[in-house]
Amino acid sequence: MGKRILLLDGHSLAYRAFFALPVENFTTSGGQHTNAIYGFASMIINLIRDEKPTHIATAFDVSRKTFRSEKFPEYKANRASTPDEFRSQMSYINELLDAFRIKHFEVEGFEADDIIATFVDRFGKDNEILICTGDRDSFQLVTPDVTVLYPKKGVTELARMTPEAVLEKYGLSPAQYPDFAALRGDPSDNLPSIPGVGEKTASKWITEYGSLSSLISHVDEVPGKVGEALRNSISTVIMNRELTQLRHDVPIKADLTELEWSGVDLAHLTELFERLEIKALRDRVKVLAGESDSVETKKANVRTIKVNRTSLKEMATFVKEAEGNLAILTHENEIAISINPSSVLVAEIHREAKLEIPTSVKVISHASKENIRRSFISRVDFDTELAAYLLNPGTRDLDLTDLLRRYCGITLEEGASDLFASHWQPESVAHLHELYPILEGALQERELAKLFSELEIPTLLVLAEMERLGVAVDRDRLSSLHRHFSSQENAAMKSAYEAVGHEFNVASPKQLQTVLFEELKLPKTKKIKTGYSTDAESLEWLFASTSHPVLKNLLAIRESSKLRTTVEGLQSAIQEDGRIHTTFQQTVAATGRLSSTEPNLQNIPIRTDDGRKIRECFVPSGPYENLMTADYSQIEMRIMAHLSGDEGLLRAFHAGEDLHTSVASQVFSVDRAAVTPEMRRQIKAMSYGLAYGLSSFGLAQQLDIAPAEASALMGKYFERFGGIQDYLKEVVNIARKEGYTETILGRRRYLPDLSHENRQRREVAERMALNAPIQGSAADIIKVAMINVARSLVAEKMRSRLLLQVHDELIFEVAPGEQERLEAIVRSDMGGAYPLKAPLDVNVGFGKSWDEAAH
Repeated sequence: MGKRILLLDGHSLAYRAFFALPVENFTTSGGQHTNAIYGFASMIINLIRDEKPTHIATAFDVSRKTFRSEKFPEYKANRASTPDEFRSQMSYINELLDAFRIKHFEVEGFEADDIIATFVDRFGKDNEILICTGDRDSFQLVTPDVTVLYPKKGVTELARMTPEAVLEKYGLSPAQYPDFAALRGDPSDNLPSIPGVGEKTASKWITEYGSLSSLISHVDEVPGKVGEALRNSISTVIMNRELTQLRHDVPIKADLTELEWSGVDLAHLTELFERLEIKALRDRVKVLAGESDSVETKKANVRTIKVNRTSLKEMATFVKEAEGNLAILTHENEIAISINPSSVLVAEIHREAKLEIPTSVKVISHASKENIRRSFISRVDFDTELAAYLLNPGTRDLDLTDLLRRYCGITLEEGASDLFASHWQPESVAHLHELYPILEGALQERELAKLFSELEIPTLLVLAEMERLGVAVDRDRLSSLHRHFSSQENAAMKSAYEAVGHEFNVASPKQLQTVLFEELKLPKTKKIKTGYSTDAESLEWLFASTSHPVLKNLLAIRESSKLRTTVEGLQSAIQEDGRIHTTFQQTVAATGRLSSTEPNLQNIPIRTDDGRKIRECFVPSGPYENLMTADYSQIEMRIMAHLSGDEGLLRAFHAGEDLHTSVASQVFSVDRAAVTPEMRRQIKAMSYGLAYGLSSFGLAQQLDIAPAEASALMGKYFERFGGIQDYLKEVVNIARKEGYTETILGRRRYLPDLSHENRQRREVAERMALNAPIQGSAADIIKVAMINVARSLVAEKMRSRLLLQVHDELIFEVAPGEQERLEAIVRSDMGGAYPLKAPLDVNVGFGKSWDEAAH
């Protein structure tokens, strides 16, 4: 046997993947669906790994207009239109194949399986062929040297259809399969069947007569009602047979050498998976890459010492030998220091150890905030994780291993794939000397160096100090709150049982479906794979529609359960000092916004009484007497006014009146006093929605009004505030031309899909282009404010300290006697963070808890 050729039916497999994986579980942060891409990629990886083909090709349909639809216009006419969620993924699937270095083919007027049949004839001699498709018409191609891999379940389980398997399944040879299919008909292709004739009868006839042509020549001998039905359907059966037969003469230029598989383009695949936020397949692809990986290993001269007073001196001596740059990595209680690409010192560190670094040395590290927080080092000049994030803020692959591979072509030896694994390899610190100049050059090239050194690195230092300080909580009040939410949850559960008449598992979607839609006969919600949705939105709709008491209690159970879980997370996060030390994430949000984890303090509800009760548990600890909160009023709208230069919006801000009331009075042409709460609500939703790329359809859904009414409201808004409309159009046009958006401080978000031929991908990118400059500028401003305030507190020798940043709010612990000075400093530094055309308005509040300090 010669070559091993794998032929893929692209549309068939992608469609299978789309329906096998729930679309709602595979979506990027920007809204791009990825379930078909993920499933298709997974299938290719499995096929290459398991079948080890030497040659691969993929065939696609062009459209539903083929020679078959010309013969029979109803061919496939019963199929629903292709879902937009699937169509938006096809261009990525083509790019995926390019990254896999797999040739793909399509020919106008023919289907993918015709191309495959043509390739089977052209390349089948002396070669083994594997066909992967979900189209059973391909069974006619099966021979001892041609096997069809037919998906049985989802995208993972494949049936190997050999001549023996076809015989076992249908009692027929592969050559007889088209005759059998012509008699059976095919609902999926809209090919008519013979009344009363199913697969068993069709198979029996072909077995008995040998072929369809023989059956037709003896049609008068076929007895019974089925015989009569067959005689009445001869023209239909003959047409079916013509349409089922695959073409072997597709005019396509391709020779076997073009199909030879040379391995994956790992860089392209990695970048594509980053863009699509598909982490799970990266390591599986690396295994496929095998010899095609560019592997460079460099052994550094490693010394290992344990820190004591003597060895601290030895470390200091080693550091003094640094040639301008000092690279540092830590793992648990070990530190690796490199003074040049060939020399590394590894030490065990103690809590009290602190590395003194000469001011002339530039400190380079990766994910260095932890080192600063632990006070082992006091500064960092270049953080490779932070630099890579700024260069590509949409990526999730910021591990040192990935960066070394991507930027330096270095693959760490086995065991070094995760610096935080138990077998970390400290020698990898030496590679920071190579990675640093590459990233620094890229920052310079993209005009991001100033943003990096003057904003992001200082922010990292401030965040490290905030994490070190933590925030005090009242344990007793948290415990009391936990009992309160548990009691609420249990009471609502008991009421839910009473409303139904029996107990049931309120956390089981299956049992909820039975109770709501079968027992209570409530209106059906949206259809999902397992029945009908019981998510919060669906239950709220049901309650609004029916007012059934069980729904009120189910919603109460979920709310109380969520709050109870939030409290439990806070209780488990309290450390020995009685404080919670959250971790601030600086490299997660593509807009530059900060988030917090372990625990997530940005997730605590603020608009409900119960949510505010949780904030009451955050308190000052002695000797501090109060908490102070400070936040920006309507910062997104102020940035919108600044960027758009809209005179009406700027006037509203400078007047110092309620913004949404002022805008509503202009849009609805009424006096301010005549603006109703509903008018104000609609205008507020409109104003903030525009900053997020909200469409009139989205506005209609949000306000629960007709799309035409929402469109008219948007039209009125733009009549009064035309500068905003002009800006929104212009920002997308500029981003399309430049390839990226920019914030007021030059933070870039690259959006290559703005010019993509695929409409869905363009629209997702357009929404990002509208959102990124406003959200990103807000992120820039709050970071500047944090840095300025932190520096002022040091310069003024204040004991009060910055503890938390939550959205646009800063939380401080106030030392006795410093309240007035602290407020003055914070108002000045936050208000002067950036000279917007609309003034930055700062709200300040004080209290014995976070909630009491709210304003």
